[in-house]
Amino acid sequence: MAADEVTPVGRAGDAAAPLRPAEFCALERQLVAGMTMRKKRHVEIGPVQQLKVHLLEYVEAADPDPPQFTAALAEAVIAVSGGPGTGPAQAVASDLEMDWHMACTSAGFVTWLRIAAARHESDAARSHSP
Repeated sequence: MAADEVTPVGRAGDAAAPLRPAEFCALERQLVAGMTMRKKRHVEIGPVQQLKVHLLEYVEAADPDPPQFTAALAEAVIAVSGGPGTGPAQAVASDLEMDWHMACTSAGFVTWLRIAAARHESDAARSHSP
C-alpha cells in the first residue's frame, strides 16, 4: 500500500472487518435522512443535503475498493454536476472525503457513525408506525 493510501478501520478496531465505502455511504445517508426527521417535526431536505445524498448514492453503487474512494467521489461530482463540478458539489465532496478519512483512522468515529445511523433509522421507523 502506498504511503498516501488510507484504509478504513474495522469494527471497533477489528482489521478483519473493514468499513467498505458502500457501508460508509449508507451510514452517512441514514444520518442525512435522520436530520430531516426531527422529533415532532418534519424538516424538508435542503439542496445541500440533497446533493450529499446524490453523491453518496453514486459512490455507494460503485462500492470502490477503499483506496479508490476519493477517485469514485470525484467521478460522482462529475456525474451529479453534469460536468466538471464546481462550488457546492466540490464542497460537499470535500466534507465527505474528510469524514471518510476520519473513518479510516478512528475506530471511535466508525462506532459513533454506526450507532448514530442506527438511532436515526430507528427513529424514522417509529415515526412511520401507526
